[in-house]
Amino acid sequence: MSDPLDIEKTRQHRRDYQKQYRAQKKAMKLATGKALPKSPLPGRTKSVVNRATEYGALFTQLNEERVNAGMSPLVTAMETLIEAMQPENGLEIKDRARIAEKIATFESSRAPIISIEHVQNLSKDQEVDADEALDDFLTSIRKV
Repeated sequence: MSDPLDIEKTRQHRRDYQKQYRAQKKAMKLATGKALPKSPLPGRTKSVVNRATEYGALFTQLNEERVNAGMSPLVTAMETLIEAMQPENGLEIKDRARIAEKIATFESSRAPIISIEHVQNLSKDQEVDADEALDDFLTSIRKV
């Protein structure tokens, strides 16, 4: 029969090895991008509005630092969206709608919600061609 101290040492060695193996697996997932790092503080996750507001504050802070350092200001998501929607880019309306949906989520929470309906200016009563719809969309963005 084995000594209880030897059994406990063996168990402790296994626990240490498993802990090391799990840490190595976690590090590989983080390094390869298969997993995102977890917040060190447990608790309720922040709402989308809070995260967007924090993003806006960070963006403003970074922008001020760049301007104070003599560099050009950062481009906002809305400015990028407006630039992408210009007719000179030669994008089809479906591509423009996809771009609008992707970029609108990164704009601050105070920005208007942009959807495919806004881009295409859909209305059951009237039929509008793509260029007119795009012009209306750009005009509404500039007003905001």
